[in-house]
Amino acid sequence: MSLADIIQANDQYHRWIEKSVDRAKKDKKYQKDLEQAWQEKTSTLEYHSLPTELEIPLIALPHFDHPAQMARYLGEWGLPGEFPYGLSIYPKAFLIVDKQREHEEPTRIFAGLGSPEMTHERFRHIVKRQQSKRLSTAFDTNTLLGRSADNPDYFFDIGEGGVSVTTYQDVLTLYDGFFEDDVSISMTINGPSLWMTAARLQAAKEKGQDLAKVRGTSQTDPCKEDDAQNELLFPLGPSIKIAIDMFEWCSKNAPLYYPINVSGYHIEQKGATPIQQAAFTLANGFTLCEYYAARGMEIDAFAPNFSFFFSNGLDAEYAVIGRVARRIWAVAMRERYGASERSQKLKYHIQTSGRSLHAQEMSFNDIRTTLQALMALQDQCNSLHTNAYDEAVTTPTEDSVRRALAIQLIIQRELGMSGNENPAQGSYALEQLTHAVEEAVLREFERLSERGGVLGAMETGYQRGKIQDESLHYETRKDSGELPIIGVNTFENPNPESEARPPERMRSSDAEKQAQLANLDAFHARHAARVRDALQQLQRVAREGGNVFAELMETVKVASLGQITNALFDVGGR
Repeated sequence: MSLADIIQANDQYHRWIEKSVDRAKKDKKYQKDLEQAWQEKTSTLEYHSLPTELEIPLIALPHFDHPAQMARYLGEWGLPGEFPYGLSIYPKAFLIVDKQREHEEPTRIFAGLGSPEMTHERFRHIVKRQQSKRLSTAFDTNTLLGRSADNPDYFFDIGEGGVSVTTYQDVLTLYDGFFEDDVSISMTINGPSLWMTAARLQAAKEKGQDLAKVRGTSQTDPCKEDDAQNELLFPLGPSIKIAIDMFEWCSKNAPLYYPINVSGYHIEQKGATPIQQAAFTLANGFTLCEYYAARGMEIDAFAPNFSFFFSNGLDAEYAVIGRVARRIWAVAMRERYGASERSQKLKYHIQTSGRSLHAQEMSFNDIRTTLQALMALQDQCNSLHTNAYDEAVTTPTEDSVRRALAIQLIIQRELGMSGNENPAQGSYALEQLTHAVEEAVLREFERLSERGGVLGAMETGYQRGKIQDESLHYETRKDSGELPIIGVNTFENPNPESEARPPERMRSSDAEKQAQLANLDAFHARHAARVRDALQQLQRVAREGGNVFAELMETVKVASLGQITNALFDVGGR
């Protein structure tokens, strides 16, 4: 399967829609069937009562004068929860209706600072009084690069910009009390995600949790590391191989866990346009599908556990990024892969744009984040993180994190139109924009296909070059004022000295860094007698082409992150 096949599948599907519309204009029996189907769908609509005793429909559907209109609507959009999932992959995504939910609130809060103890305490603070416990973890540079923090050159990085996690004991401490079936833990980590996921699942097992009920996500996306983030530990081939190892093991032993999160967020943050973010991310997802299929895995054994991660900025295209991605994925899964309904449903997380946060007039950042969150929720994202206004200068304070969470809660619980599932549907501008963005994404697929697909294009530096060009274009427009940014290059504060003082920068103290090093030394000492044999066995499995993740489930008990990374460097390269 190639990207050309995906393009062809989408083109054929849209031609089928046009044929269906033409048929609905002429075929009396088909007209009657469409009218009957539409009547069945609309007769069971539920309503939400407003304080004024008026009612709004939970799902608002159009009134049609002719069955041909029904045929086009069902083909292009479908009802919420129906193919091609233009509106949503669920009939009810996250509405509050008499306090009952069919699905959880999409709220997911990102945290990570200093030691595992510090971040654990912040997690505890965040989940208080929350209906759903959905945590995302930020890791420090040492952890993200899979390196040992006991090298003096890396001392300053310990616990900076994220939590320091280098041993199995750290994982037990970090998530203590969260090894419960109703908790979902997301880990924003790629190169070392093999180790981190093994440690997280092994810790859940030790705490008595049934692995079949463990929920969460590991990012583990090697392709976007090559495109944008530059934190690929091993060469791309070995990186993809161990990602497949993890996916294969989790599909059999932890079926509710999402071991890969195909990420466009970092692609966009590096400078890509909304179109490039969507195209490169979806193309990476299809490429990984090909690798899994080549491993002998059936499409329905892995596609349901794919998830995606996008950034939402303020450009118009972000208002439709979800519906475009859902349609392209659904059509390809059904028409080209023959996948089941569950595999056709693209699930994705949105994070508001970190690049849109500015150190000048920081209080304005909450306004930008609110608008981005509103677009994401109206596009039916499955999970959402709202950035804190002070992230331009520091790891967020507890106060700023609470404000960021309030943005989501006010939209979901106070904004009256949130009582309706599809308030933006039916907008002429939105529907035309959806078609235009979808067409642009498929044309980017063509350019990738002409260069030998995703990996062939990577070899020529195509994706990286396009992202860098767009980044330069963005910064040039910002600096010249052509791209207006309120409070930064226009509508600037005439009295900048009156601006609120920036918050004190949150940093991991030297004492906390030293304590983390002491914990690492103690871990090494406890397992000194076993670690050498464990690492040699891990290397043996890797050299022989076995499932590295299955072996790593045991190795993490006695070997630190740095020891495991270095052992795998010796096998797969650096």
